[in-house]
Amino acid sequence: MKSDIFKNPKLDFIELRYVEDIKDCVKMHLHEELTITAIKQGSLSLIFNDTSITVKPNEIAIINSQIPHSATTNEKSKDGYVLYLEKDYLKNLDFNFSSAFELIKNKNIYKSFIKLCDCLLDIKISLIEKEENLYLFCLAFFSFEQTEQNYKEESTLAMNIKKYLDESYLEEFILDELALKFDLTVVHLIRVFKKEFGLPIHSYILNKKVHLAKELLTSNISISQIAQNSGFFDQSHLNRSFKRIFQITPKEYQKNIFSKC
Repeated sequence: MKSDIFKNPKLDFIELRYVEDIKDCVKMHLHEELTITAIKQGSLSLIFNDTSITVKPNEIAIINSQIPHSATTNEKSKDGYVLYLEKDYLKNLDFNFSSAFELIKNKNIYKSFIKLCDCLLDIKISLIEKEENLYLFCLAFFSFEQTEQNYKEESTLAMNIKKYLDESYLEEFILDELALKFDLTVVHLIRVFKKEFGLPIHSYILNKKVHLAKELLTSNISISQIAQNSGFFDQSHLNRSFKRIFQITPKEYQKNIFSKC
């Protein structure tokens, strides 16, 4: 049975579990966290004390904390995802899920959830990108009214954040640490930056790294060393990110440069 877990002490408010071959969990149990679950194949029946719901592909189920339930599958059930979110984390987003459980039959939300799960499980994706994608999913999915704080000179604030990122983009940090530095909530940090520059913070950092790699490609340094020097997990991570922005691989770019010298 193939399985994977994302859990990191720096993001201790979240845990994700993926299981390829899903097994029944017939014993009634509950979780301290709010739970979001989805399945790619087959179906998953969630049984509560007096009712049940069936989760199919393109659907997600939300189960509140402290709600007893069990789960059964069919023979075709495969690729299950279970995301656990601490209630204090959701409280910081001013979100309060009051129902015991809910079945969401929305294909776009399902796709966004699977995309988030794949991001969390990808070891080549930075913590700050994982964290920001989680925040953006929560903000879009839970669709609550967030009270905006009246910050003065938000454009200047955004520029100060950008200046810090320009100086520190090769460092490993998470959004909580960045928000603390500027005395902001993470929600406001994300919003003020994207409003000013049109990019999520992790995308801006990735662009900085890719452009540094592009500069280094004019030297005789190996591409694997360039990947390391520009803050990428490995050469394949650089290749994927570089091609996404420039529609050409680093090797092709480098070869084209030196062929014209």
